[in-house]
Amino acid sequence: MASIRRKLFKKLNPKPKKPEKPPEKIGKDYLLIAILSLTTIFMVFGWESFDNTNRALYVALIISLASTYSRRHLCKNEMQETWFERISFVSMIAAIVLFVMEIYGKFFA
Repeated sequence: MASIRRKLFKKLNPKPKKPEKPPEKIGKDYLLIAILSLTTIFMVFGWESFDNTNRALYVALIISLASTYSRRHLCKNEMQETWFERISFVSMIAAIVLFVMEIYGKFFA
């Protein structure tokens, strides 16, 4: 009898469904675009005066910024977002390592 009562109660008073989370609003990322374009301009105009470490550093920075922008605006599924996040992370670590190597080479070596 109690189980019939519970079933009937569940049918008459179903649990309210959680409302779906609205998609997050993606900003315009003007600052990211400005930094990406400024980094590209520095790399293009300073290419001949840079050594190989600086060139690799700027390329890694551009890859990281471009993949961050792509992840925020172009990704349609979880797999793409994961790959762009990994590419961004790896290239940012490479840029940091190259920057530390450059600083060490200029000031301590």
